[in-house]
This record gives sequence, C-alpha cells and structure tokens, in this order.
Amino acid sequence: MRSLFDIAARIAECQHGRITREQLVAAGVDPNRIRRWLADARLRRVHRGVFAVGHVAPCLRGDYMAAVLACGEGPVLSHRAAAYMLGLLHGAPPAPEATVPTTADRRRPGIVIHRVPSLDVLDVSVLDGIPVTIVPRILLDLAPASTTKELTRLCHEAWVRHGVTARQVEACIARNSRKPGAAKLRQALGTDVTLSFLEDGFLELLRAHRLPRPRTNIDQHGDKVDCHWPEHDLTVELVSYRYHATRHAFEHDVARRRRSSHLAYTYGDVYERGDATIAELRRRLRR
Repeated sequence: MRSLFDIAARIAECQHGRITREQLVAAGVDPNRIRRWLADARLRRVHRGVFAVGHVAPCLRGDYMAAVLACGEGPVLSHRAAAYMLGLLHGAPPAPEATVPTTADRRRPGIVIHRVPSLDVLDVSVLDGIPVTIVPRILLDLAPASTTKELTRLCHEAWVRHGVTARQVEACIARNSRKPGAAKLRQALGTDVTLSFLEDGFLELLRAHRLPRPRTNIDQHGDKVDCHWPEHDLTVELVSYRYHATRHAFEHDVARRRRSSHLAYTYGDVYERGDATIAELRRRLRR
C-alpha cells in the first residue's frame, strides 16, 4: 500500500515536482501532516499554497509550473516566459508570467500577472504539461512593449522554429480584435530581419556603395537564405568562422560555397576587403 507521501510525489511527478495545497488535501493529506512535511523538508514552499515535493532540484519548468499552479483556476503561462519556453527568446530566463481570468483576485510575489476577461481556447496549448499560450498569441501579447526590430526577430523565430505563418497570426489577431499591438505586429510580419553583426555590416556596406538592398533571411525553395535579390536571381550567404572547428575547414567551406550558385562572404570580406566584395557584387548584379 502506498504511503500518502508516495501519492503526493506521484501527483507532483506529473507537474515537474510541484503540487498545491488543494491537491494534497484532496489526496488525503491533512494540514498537520503538511506542516510536518514542511518541517522535515519533504515539502518546500515555492509560492503560497504551492510546494516542491522531496529534494527536487530547482528547474525552470518547475518554476513556471509552480507559477501557473499558484494563480488559481484557469491560468496559462504567457508573454516573455512563454516565449522563452518556446525558444523565441534567448538569454537569461524571464520571470514567470501568467494570463488569468479577470475574476481571479490572487496576487503572487515574483509572478507577473495579466488579467483578461477571457482567453480563447484556440489561443491555449500545453507544453510539457504546462498550460501555455500559442505562439501567435505570444507575438500579439509582446507586440505593444517591443520595438519593431525586436518583434521582427520574434516573428522570424516563430517561423523558423514553429512554422508559424502570417495567416495564423492574422487569425489570432481576429480572435483578439481589442488587443493593442496588431498594427505593429503586421508591420513586423512584412519586414525582413537581420540576425547577426555580420549581416548588419553587409547591409551597411551595400548602402554605403548604393547597391540595392536584398531580401534577408527568407525562405527560398524550402531553405533559409541570408540575402537574396529576386530580380537578379542572386543569393549571398554570410559565413561565420565561429561555427567551424578550424580555420582550414572554414576557408574550405567558403570556397565550396563560392563554387556553387551562391556567393559566400566572411567577416573579412565585409569588414576588411569591402572594396573587392563590392566589385564582385557589382559584376553579378549587372548580369
């Protein structure tokens, strides 16, 4: 026969090691036993009414799960926290953020809470057991506080990582017609993005020599290409040394790409040998 603690641990196992007081009571654990488990460290308080079970190591998914559990009925992970979980944002993990019904009156320290009258069921999904807003809704939620460049990069990540299309984003905007940020999001969807210092430098080199600006980081026959001039049928790839094990391998890869139908340029081609790069591009763009 399983002990009460084993039952609690099994429940928490499905929630990244987290459990609520209500779930403990429903499993037959009385308040006195909860206090004893806290005293002997079998439970660790994460938020008011939410506990980590056993000696569970801290983890991001556990923290985000605990935040959702702490917000009562109907919350979902959203905004920057959801964007980080889905790979749209990088760097240090954001603080937990949750979208909750307006009727919810809970405030929780350490959790950013967004209240809405309702959340369309089509805007909600589940990621690794955690209720989370879908990618188009995340983009719409982040639009008001993001610059156009930031939002453009988010849209690019949404397309690359999750195959999110403009049509899916437009459907989400239609479901949430009263939310701000739709115009900025539509602008970002139609804007090409640059993803590196090398790409920014290449575009600046083109601008300084009055060469036409290419489309950047677009889909071409199922592949992402760095720079493309559709009217000239010319594609340029910008190659970084950091992704090659040795300089020889790097130079060999660049030479191989140049023998293909695409041009390939390195940091040196852009920042040190710009005149030669421009001369080659002028010849190719005249064809």
